[in-house]
Amino acid sequence: MLEPIEEEGIKFKEYAELKDFVEDDSNSTNVHKINFTSGDTFYMNNDYQLIHQPYHGTAHDEYRFTSSALKKLFTIIGCGPLYHSMSLESSFGMATSYVNNILSPKNKYAKKLNGYNFIEKKGTILGFFSQKYTYVKNSEVLNAANGLMELDNGSSEFNFAEASVVNTRMKLRVNQEYTGFKLRGDKDDVCKLGLELRNSHLGDTALSTLIFVFRTICGNGMVANSNKMNSRVIHKGDAGNKIGSILRDAEEGYNDVKNRIETLLGIPYNLSTEIHHNSTAKRMLEKQAPIKVLPEMTENQWYHPNKKFKDDYTKTHQLNACANNLDNIPHKYPGVCSNIFNSRWKEEDERSLYDWTEIFTERANHESYSITEKENIQENVGTLVAFLAKNKTTFLN
Repeated sequence: MLEPIEEEGIKFKEYAELKDFVEDDSNSTNVHKINFTSGDTFYMNNDYQLIHQPYHGTAHDEYRFTSSALKKLFTIIGCGPLYHSMSLESSFGMATSYVNNILSPKNKYAKKLNGYNFIEKKGTILGFFSQKYTYVKNSEVLNAANGLMELDNGSSEFNFAEASVVNTRMKLRVNQEYTGFKLRGDKDDVCKLGLELRNSHLGDTALSTLIFVFRTICGNGMVANSNKMNSRVIHKGDAGNKIGSILRDAEEGYNDVKNRIETLLGIPYNLSTEIHHNSTAKRMLEKQAPIKVLPEMTENQWYHPNKKFKDDYTKTHQLNACANNLDNIPHKYPGVCSNIFNSRWKEEDERSLYDWTEIFTERANHESYSITEKENIQENVGTLVAFLAKNKTTFLN
């Protein structure tokens, strides 16, 4: 059974902390090339180590590995599904024996690994990348971003919001001044707009940008994509110019996301009661909206209109049950946004579809979720909001 080590994940609330970590991370990260042609050997030992012996040396180097690194290794050699099989309970050394058979230089699968580089930090392999890939360190991207946005200057147009680094995947979030707007004209309920800048040494996260939405009344963050802006670039160096081109397009992205939010504010969320035949939840399910936002919502018991049911009764029963689950979200996950949705001062048609989606972004802050899970929830909400806004006529009629 494979024994990867847990990936390092850190959150940052201050720019200076992020800068110090990223610079230290870059200095302690090393790149090594696997050259089978010249006589390198690369193999596994005792289910928890990868051994690399360069052709020009007599000593070998021992490394631990993360799950992401090993998944990438298996993907490169054309055995992607192998990782999950090797992670099952098995006798000690069985995984090593199987993997080493594949990694033999004479094996056609292993030959695909020839020429690849692996990134190692303090004795742990973090991932692999092709020799065609331009290695762009997070420190280079962060320095370029700071040069353009002056994040270390308190009077800048851009303000550092938060950041995270998981393995080598960096996400930097900033708010931009003068982009905020009131929800329903309420001076206390404001959405600030900004950017989430992403990068990874490994290329598993392209140098890219999404729109970051921060709702001040509840401290929620949503991340959304927009085809109105140039948001993704391939690693080929010159990070400064690339980030600069993204910033120039940001306003178009802001307006796009703002329009989605205002669209959903104008769509009432109709509960699945007997007097309401236009249930919003049922329409989302029938339209196959991406409602599986939270990790616990991924089970396969959700209603799907194309699923074959035993009879109409079973189909209707599952649709009603799933709709009730969605209607119950404001009670299942209490918080500021749930209180806004359930407010007794609201008329029934004032409970908006946007209020309902925001319950998920507030839930993302719960301590039970990892950094990656939280960020995935926030991105999933952005995807759901985009879908609902695009199909607004379905929910308004």
